[in-house]
Amino acid sequence: MPINEKPELVAICVCSSGVRESLYACLNALIKQVLGSNYSKMIVVIDNSTDGNVKGSVEGKGITDKCLHFVRESRKGIPFARNAALRKAIDLNASYIAFIDDDEVAPANWLLRLNEGLTLNDADVIVGEVGRCENLEEAVNSAANYHASNNLKSLTPVKTAVTSNVLLRIELVLPPLNLDFDEKMVFGGSDREFFMRAILANKKIVSDKESVVFETWPQSRREVSYLLMRWMRYGVSFNYRYSKNLSPAKSHTLIFLMFMYKLLGAPIKLIFVPVRKIWDKRPLKRLIGMSVADLAYAVGCVAPYFRVRLTKYY
Repeated sequence: MPINEKPELVAICVCSSGVRESLYACLNALIKQVLGSNYSKMIVVIDNSTDGNVKGSVEGKGITDKCLHFVRESRKGIPFARNAALRKAIDLNASYIAFIDDDEVAPANWLLRLNEGLTLNDADVIVGEVGRCENLEEAVNSAANYHASNNLKSLTPVKTAVTSNVLLRIELVLPPLNLDFDEKMVFGGSDREFFMRAILANKKIVSDKESVVFETWPQSRREVSYLLMRWMRYGVSFNYRYSKNLSPAKSHTLIFLMFMYKLLGAPIKLIFVPVRKIWDKRPLKRLIGMSVADLAYAVGCVAPYFRVRLTKYY
């Protein structure tokens, strides 16, 4: 780096709706992130809890660092928290914004790998993967022992991304593009809608399947009722973002095609479960559940046409 040239800042954003053990593990892993000499980092924690005590709880656990920033967003909902993160990143004069969930743990080279992948592929956004773990201890150990390959060239371009593991250039949220998260989408999916608008603006998103963070996936998220509502929410979100960003004729056509694809695909998947089980190591219950999930997604695709609205995040 040339003398007197400041390192480019990466703002790592974590939105939290309340304190839990996974947040402490998440922040400890982020503090340990290593970057090249041309870059520096700030960790932006958005307190979207009811009591506004995230900072106090984190510091009470002895987690302190000069790179930690806490921002209070009292309006409850993930798009409000995400937009607060964008505003803080702009205030910090960041060059890049990373997002990770507060129940995820990142390997030590997670941010370095995302940054290198973004640069090598001349992309505007790079999105990684999430590995699900039974508990927090497993997530911490998985992150500590994870080693990705060095293959970062020619990453696959994709049409969408999510904020569970992503790095983007600050230019996306500055004029003239001024992207932000749709605050009407309190039911979820504002991240996919955000990146859909990036694609429509001819921005490049690439996927690196080896940039993995590890998530605690509790039993409550494995219950059938929760999973069905989550997949229905995916369908509702699909309807919303396509209706919002495309012409009526194109959006209604694509929504109908997705509805039919999921509706017809569900029984086909179910019929071929015994054959698929020959090579697919996932539990039989999971394979059957994927067919039911497709039906829930199909219902979600058309639910808004019947004035069905979701107000809870799944």
